[in-house]
Amino acid sequence: MSVFKVKEKRLTYQRQEKRTSLHCCVPLCANSSRYNSEISFHRFPADPEVRAQWLIKIRRENFSPVACTRVCSRHFQTGDFAVTAGGKRTLNRGAVPCLFARNSFTIAAPDSDSEMDVQLAQDHDYCVTPTTSAVTDALSDENEALRRRVQELEHRLETLQLQSRFGLHRLAGSDEDIRFYTRLYGIIQLHSVLYDQLKCNNGC
Repeated sequence: MSVFKVKEKRLTYQRQEKRTSLHCCVPLCANSSRYNSEISFHRFPADPEVRAQWLIKIRRENFSPVACTRVCSRHFQTGDFAVTAGGKRTLNRGAVPCLFARNSFTIAAPDSDSEMDVQLAQDHDYCVTPTTSAVTDALSDENEALRRRVQELEHRLETLQLQSRFGLHRLAGSDEDIRFYTRLYGIIQLHSVLYDQLKCNNGC
């Protein structure tokens, strides 16, 4: 029996990597052909108009694609691809990437301002009952009363604000106003004394 322990051989598995790999050029996309064989990578189109649309959609500043620049299939819709007889996935002519992290890889709903043919059903009064009519009238009356009350309170508030403009608060902040009104009071007192003096002189 041997005194030495034999080390167990442990198997380690390595991820299979390709020697050359393609990377997606779209911002916030880390897809690489090295680790993912399900995703296909596509060159920028030669057509200048479609190429310009790709650049606009990708939104990458100061970016100029080169021969090895690729966009991965995750940024295209399913209908943008065609599969060859050999099973290779190719991009349809004129396809533009539209699925990105910024739109959660979903297509935006059509613009609500666009013209659509919508047929409206004729209005009906199936749900209108005497009860709902009475409730509607009561709510309308209450709404009108509240509107009048709001107008009344607004009027009172304006009146109070006008009164406060000419109160002591206004005088307290202005030395010039205090001097003017106290001088006026002194003049009135002087006139009163002079009037009493003249009256006394004439009557006494």
